[in-house]
Amino acid sequence: MPGQEGQLAAQRILAITEEELQRIILDVHDGPVQQMFAARSQLSALQNRRAHGESIPEADYDLALERLGRLLDGALAEIRTFLGAFRPPNFAQRDLIDILQDLLIFHEETTGCEVFFEGPAHLQTAVSLPVKIALYRICQEALSNAYRHSGARRQWVRIRESAGWLALAVWDHGRGFTPPPLTGPAATEREEHIGLRGMRDRVALVGGAFDLQSSPQQGTRIIVRVPVHE
Repeated sequence: MPGQEGQLAAQRILAITEEELQRIILDVHDGPVQQMFAARSQLSALQNRRAHGESIPEADYDLALERLGRLLDGALAEIRTFLGAFRPPNFAQRDLIDILQDLLIFHEETTGCEVFFEGPAHLQTAVSLPVKIALYRICQEALSNAYRHSGARRQWVRIRESAGWLALAVWDHGRGFTPPPLTGPAATEREEHIGLRGMRDRVALVGGAFDLQSSPQQGTRIIVRVPVHE
């Protein structure tokens, strides 16, 4: 990969990382924090009624507990999703296939989606650490995007190895969209395309190629081709 192209990709990744951190802060504030505040409010209402000597009917008490449980379950589920996005999967020590399969299982458990995997049990060639990280994060982002935007609850992941290169494809048969330009002077810088930009730049950092195929009502397919060593 030319040095200048790699430097530009690295600079864009740093900018995207800052955007992602801001988005995470907002997601935590608007999601689990608000649910815990609501749970605390429910609990305070019960405590206030008890403090004033009010008799609480059993049905009201059961309803309040049910609401508390739902709010706390929702907050915990979102927190678990956030932690899963950042948990270290021991990239250096583990085989890439095992890492990806763990990611797919976690995605199924936290979203209710069904993910079908196509690929070998183990790769024949050792994969460099930067390439492992790039493919893991790209697969993670592609699955998350599909869950949030496609409307599909079935997704497919395929990885193939050939002559020192890896090809990763992630696709669904959901609602699809018109892709924004990702290269050239018209390349998107819009906030809602942060995930697409991040995948594009991760691929560039390891000397690979990124392709996004989608159209309305025709599903979405992301194809990445990278060398096993950066």
